[in-house]
Amino acid sequence: MDFFTTQDRTKSTTRKLIILYLFAVIALVISVYAATLILFATTGGAGISAIWIPELFIGVSFITCSVIAIGTLFRVNQLKKGGSAVAEMIGGRKVSMSTTDVKERRLINVVEEMSIASGIPIPDIYVLDHEPSINAFAAGYSIRDAAVGVTMGTLDHLNRDELQGVIAHEFSHIFNGDMRINIRLIGILNGILLIHLMGLMITRGGAYSRIGSSGRGKNQGGIIIFGIALLILGYIGMMFGRMIQSAVSRQREYLADASAVQYTRNPDGLAGALHKIAAFAEDPSLKDPHAMEVSHLFFSSSFRSGLDSLFATHPPIDKRIKSIGSALQREDVIRRSQKTKDTSTGRKEDDEEMDHLDPKWILAAIGTMSSESISQAGQMLSSLPDQIKEAIHEPVGAQSLIFSLLLSGDLEIETAQVEQINELCGPEVEFSVLSLKNHLNKIDPDWKLQIAELSIPALKEMSKSQYHLFRTTITKLIASDSKVSLFEFAVEKMITHQVEVEFIKKSETKVIYNDLHSLSDEFSLLLSAISHDSDEGAEAAWSAAMGTLDEKSAQKMKLLSKSDCTFEAVDQALEELGKSSGAVKKAFLDAALHAITHDGVTNRAEIKWVRAMAVAIDCPLPLFY
Repeated sequence: MDFFTTQDRTKSTTRKLIILYLFAVIALVISVYAATLILFATTGGAGISAIWIPELFIGVSFITCSVIAIGTLFRVNQLKKGGSAVAEMIGGRKVSMSTTDVKERRLINVVEEMSIASGIPIPDIYVLDHEPSINAFAAGYSIRDAAVGVTMGTLDHLNRDELQGVIAHEFSHIFNGDMRINIRLIGILNGILLIHLMGLMITRGGAYSRIGSSGRGKNQGGIIIFGIALLILGYIGMMFGRMIQSAVSRQREYLADASAVQYTRNPDGLAGALHKIAAFAEDPSLKDPHAMEVSHLFFSSSFRSGLDSLFATHPPIDKRIKSIGSALQREDVIRRSQKTKDTSTGRKEDDEEMDHLDPKWILAAIGTMSSESISQAGQMLSSLPDQIKEAIHEPVGAQSLIFSLLLSGDLEIETAQVEQINELCGPEVEFSVLSLKNHLNKIDPDWKLQIAELSIPALKEMSKSQYHLFRTTITKLIASDSKVSLFEFAVEKMITHQVEVEFIKKSETKVIYNDLHSLSDEFSLLLSAISHDSDEGAEAAWSAAMGTLDEKSAQKMKLLSKSDCTFEAVDQALEELGKSSGAVKKAFLDAALHAITHDGVTNRAEIKWVRAMAVAIDCPLPLFY
């Protein structure tokens, strides 16, 4: 199952969630109705001789459903910011990218390596300072708002290989679309568990009231009984909650474990982390009161109850360790079969063209990574000058780095750009930009987009006013020569899709296109733009792209002139393509990759086109050169 299929799969899983949710609501309505009859019986209410009282049932149903709905909607609204909201709800502290703590720097380094290797934006990174157990989680609605977090016990007790295995496991959840389901499940569980909380409040209130009163003992006793009944019903809700969590998450943990082994080629790292969890003396449960709600998010169970034997959210540790061994055997076979492909991804040292790339292999690699790409990313990070590393991890330095990357190279234009930076941001930023430019000139040009992407987390730490000044400066720098280069377009798309969401509220993108026939104009424009940068000519690249589509679809499209493929037009087309299903996005990227590889060589311009477009439609394109 590929990245695009797993992203679309959330629809069917959502339907399963809704069905289980409805069963839980029906069970709770019936249970609350029975508790209400008991309350009437204990307080001497009228009409208790009948078990079925339609008016009472309707009233109880309305109130119960309203309480559950309010609890669900409250939590969903609370978590609308995505992964960061989940992390903060359970007491997470966002790790500053400029931290000097050795353990936190190691964590950042591991996450950065995997983000570069896989092509996804670097997620927000959190630490649960007050949790001594070994655990980790990934949360969010999409790769744009994802967050990964670890407990303090994870930083304290795992070595780098073990930490890498755990983070690879969490990245698998990001790739597989599990996060969206998991965050919706938190909302559902909050609604169901609200009955339990109400019972707790009623019981305590009735008990305190009875202590200070003497005349209404019978009624107060009934209220206490009702509260206790709601508490019991709350445990029924908890049972359904654990059942739903188990139905959604248990098998996905095996898949994530196997994927982590595939990514790192190091089963000992993941197995070592699991062994340490099994042997850990501390209670593995989270101390946070939301532990039950979020248990399905975590690397290992964060909440223990008597229902674990029936509805555990995670498979037993020993079975997961055995499964990792099996996954390794399968991966050895895959590795041998792909050995020739892996060696073909190296780039030529002095040539702007890349060795022949297989579009099918690249397409299959989307939403994944390999040990080779992780190693390549690690080498890139370690080879960066210290000044670049410092700039990447600090908000003002990250701004200066982006400005420096956008300098023209033409002396006259660049002089005007530097003056604009001085005027808008001040002489200190100007000095920083010129200093970073000298270091960037020594770096392989192929890495400049990845360097820009590494600065995204630090840019998210800007204030809102800083961001608006930053965007104004970028706009002026790009417009300084009255044209937009492909690199400038790629950086602008990266900022718009990965940084802007932190400062400007945007509604969630809805899928409205499920077939490419509705997007023939957009396909024509985007594939034409890519084809015109082909070394062998636009016609040949266009034909290669059309060869991947069915005949009916290809007939509706036409190769446009280069003058029609403006960046403004491309931008609008990408906005529409971003509203399409995974299958449509896959068809587009398949055609695009065939267009850039049809002649056996791939130049930098072609790769930049595909990367920029992949970023704009939320498809993580891994390293393939």
